[in-house]
Amino acid sequence: MTTDAAPPSAWAVLRDALRDSYLVILTFVVMFIGVGQMSARAGLDAVQTALMTILTVAAPAQAAATQILANGTDGAAWITAITAVVVINLRFIVMVASVMARLPRLSVPRTVVTLGFLSASSFAVIFPRLIGEHPPRRPALYVGLTCLCCATSATLGAVIGQSMSGGLAPLWGALLGAVVPTYFATLIAGQWKDKVLMLNALAGAILVPVAAPWLGASALLLVPLVFAVVTTLGARRKANA
Repeated sequence: MTTDAAPPSAWAVLRDALRDSYLVILTFVVMFIGVGQMSARAGLDAVQTALMTILTVAAPAQAAATQILANGTDGAAWITAITAVVVINLRFIVMVASVMARLPRLSVPRTVVTLGFLSASSFAVIFPRLIGEHPPRRPALYVGLTCLCCATSATLGAVIGQSMSGGLAPLWGALLGAVVPTYFATLIAGQWKDKVLMLNALAGAILVPVAAPWLGASALLLVPLVFAVVTTLGARRKANA
């Protein structure tokens, strides 16, 4: 008679989360320095910058919000900024649903704690691990810790950028801008064996900028959703053929 091995400790799960997400953690510190700079120009202090970052965990949404607030911080500006964040972050509905489908059933509070800090980058780390050959034995804890580590590094970078308050040299600012596409290309390239994922990534890189002049920030949500539906229907038709 054999028994299952004891589940890994929380510390062991944290080590796995850090090992898998170290690239995101390090890059977020650098990337969100630029976000913190935009926050400073919008008149937000360090506490406001930290709260916006930890609650948003999305550089595009935070950049849109700070650009709006840079033109005014009255009630109407805040409503517009919050609306922009919500619209851009609607894309997380698909990501959250994809991860939840591969986790044990959780209560609503545990779901919020586990997935509340999910970002596009942490999703890129988590999802391949959940569907891979060696998924984590404590998946909910793994997901929650990975999201928290990534969100914490983003917040740290944003606060550092805010405290520098425009002190970045133009060359450093250009380097920060170059980090973002290089970083996402590296994350995507790591999944080169998944042809559908690579196809969707390539389509998003091409079609979102093309559609943005007509759809605005909604292009970040609508284009990936439409293309995902097309590829999913194509895969189902092929499987049923």
